[in-house]
Amino acid sequence: MGNLQKVGIIDYGTGNIASIFKAINSIGAEPHLVSNKNQINNFKCFILPGVGHFGEAIKYLNENDLHEMISYILKLKVPILGICLGFQLLTESSEESLNYKGLGLFPFKTKRIKIKDTRIFKVPHLGWNSITRYDEDIKLLKGIKVEKQLFYYSNAYAIKYKKNTEIRKAFYKHENDLVAIAEYQNLFGVQFHPEKSRNQGLMLLKNFLDISDIRR
Repeated sequence: MGNLQKVGIIDYGTGNIASIFKAINSIGAEPHLVSNKNQINNFKCFILPGVGHFGEAIKYLNENDLHEMISYILKLKVPILGICLGFQLLTESSEESLNYKGLGLFPFKTKRIKIKDTRIFKVPHLGWNSITRYDEDIKLLKGIKVEKQLFYYSNAYAIKYKKNTEIRKAFYKHENDLVAIAEYQNLFGVQFHPEKSRNQGLMLLKNFLDISDIRR
């Protein structure tokens, strides 16, 4: 076990910890919960997991100095991946809880999904959806064939498109185009759950770990 790549799972009192741990173990890495700044030098990359309520999660991050820890990790150029709610926490704000600001690391806003044709499209958005288009050089999709770019979603809130040429983006369609993946330097976010997305989800996580190996 000592030679396995160690992955820090940021503990903010929520998140789909068991599924993330199982997925990381299955790709030959070693997941560990991280809850304070003193632990961060032990890891080449970090994951901000993705189940819960935006306001409660931000409140926990702020009260336990994890906001400061995440900012410090980014300054060290260590890769961070936000999953679902974890991705939304990296944005400026969310309509789920307007009393709390997001971490503001991605210049996006998280909005309630609004649908016109409710016969076809449902909220929450639960189930499988494809990547419809993406910018060049999306690192997380490396080696995943187009027909396999199908991932599992569970979200009532989503990140709306905003023009930004510095941030690489991939999109999915749930009546409207929404951000599925965002990448900027050592910051990564996915709206779906790779840990629940079969082999292609595991490959995406493996790509993230490979990026971490290259950067350190």
